Amino acid sequence: MSVVGTSDRRVWVQAATGPELPGDAGDAPGRLVSAPQPVPGEHPWDEAHRLIRDPVAFEFDTDTPVYAEPDLMQEFPHERAIDSAPESFSAPPCAERAPDSFWPVGTPDIGWHLNADHSGLKAAREKVGDAAGRRIRIGLLDTGYDPNHETLPLHLRIDLGRNFAGGDPNDTTDPGRYSPLNQPGHGTATAALLAGRRVALPGGFNDFLGGAPHAEVVPIRIADSVVHFRTSSMAAGIDYAVEKECDVVSISMGGVPTRAWARAVNRAYEAGMVIVAAAGNRFGPSPPSSIVYPARFGRVLAACGVTADGSPYYRAGLHRHMQGCFGPESKMTTALAAPTPNTPWAIMGCARLVGFGGGTSSATPQIAAAAALWLQTASIPPNVEPWQKVEAVRWALFSRARKDLPDSERYFGQGVVRARAALEVPFAGDLPKAPTDSVSFPWLRSIGILEALPPEPAGTELMYEVEALQVYLQSPYLQELAGGTDPHADSLSRANFRKLIAAIRSSPAISRSLRDHLSELQRRLAPVPAPSP
Repeated sequence: MSVVGTSDRRVWVQAATGPELPGDAGDAPGRLVSAPQPVPGEHPWDEAHRLIRDPVAFEFDTDTPVYAEPDLMQEFPHERAIDSAPESFSAPPCAERAPDSFWPVGTPDIGWHLNADHSGLKAAREKVGDAAGRRIRIGLLDTGYDPNHETLPLHLRIDLGRNFAGGDPNDTTDPGRYSPLNQPGHGTATAALLAGRRVALPGGFNDFLGGAPHAEVVPIRIADSVVHFRTSSMAAGIDYAVEKECDVVSISMGGVPTRAWARAVNRAYEAGMVIVAAAGNRFGPSPPSSIVYPARFGRVLAACGVTADGSPYYRAGLHRHMQGCFGPESKMTTALAAPTPNTPWAIMGCARLVGFGGGTSSATPQIAAAAALWLQTASIPPNVEPWQKVEAVRWALFSRARKDLPDSERYFGQGVVRARAALEVPFAGDLPKAPTDSVSFPWLRSIGILEALPPEPAGTELMYEVEALQVYLQSPYLQELAGGTDPHADSLSRANFRKLIAAIRSSPAISRSLRDHLSELQRRLAPVPAPSP
């Protein structure tokens, strides 16, 4: 996980009504604007700080405080299809692909992940059957789809699809632009796991490949490649799914947190839309180690990985294989695991080919499918608050998940999904509402000295916090320096805070604005010399 940078110097801005911004709640307004008069080489966060000092540039009233954050290009680590692509990167070779022997391999049947010993999705979808009335609608935020692949969902709502990745807004097909930095085809594979139709594959498999093949799937293209995507496209995709009344959203991407994502997640939760998002991947010991955003938000169900033999999708030590993220402890209460790797992976550009894939990208659509199956058969009382449906879905999946695997809470959160068992759980209307999600770095406020700092425009202090959190989550060194503690759940001693501030300040990744702010914090945190005798 990393921030790659920006290409068109856009910022997401939000009006504030007071010292505390309303931007994490419900439908609080926010919009993208192009930065006027760009300064060559300027750090994206410095640009945002410069621009909030000129609210006229955003067409706000000059007396309106403004919060702004850059529209970052983000990276989501995933197995590179380009590793086996020809030198021209024009298309992948349409040849059979073996499973990854580094990880446990399921039965010879490529659909092993669907059986009762794993996700239970086969039994669940057979219990639910085809919809007699309204079909549950699932929004799939990804790279688009291959219209010629035989796994294409039966009820793909192309008419409702939307493209936020550039080009024709109504074209949600994956453009298939192969390059060293692109991995097209990701959406084709996740769509197949989510709701793939019946296919006959080598090894004797002849069944529906997807967990919820009778659900409607709305393709929402937010990127050309899972490797690189924009902050703004993720937020726009979530908002669009709400607009189109999706019941569930599957997001097999993630990155560093932004307020735009928090606003979209909160709006979706209040509208009753279940969001399932990938916990994140890494190669060997590289960052990120803990769950990425938006999966990290409390109102989002994070999809972690469990291998074919029930062991975690994680191995300690030095190796170069992709593995999943997990933790912190505070997040695992809203996390669930599903099978990966060596699960089916539909190969774009190869109409009949289904190979083997992995990552928490594979786990995510399975859990989203389980949520959709529960909703399709649930008896939900009238007049409940929309968010109560989200909590009821999560309770059904969590309460019947498999919890007897070793160190389950650490790696799998609430356990391993058991879709068929979850269907037996009735609607629960007495569950508490999840706290509003936000993006902040509370340690910058907990020391109790910010009120003594020179006054800043409203919104500025939160901008410092968001940037600091983004930098912290991308640095194993900074996390080790803080003792692996969670900024949102754990306290930090004054001495450790000084060390952390010094380390963040020396990072070449931060903006000049944040560095100046931290310099002032350091000065005020410096020990007072003892008086001379």
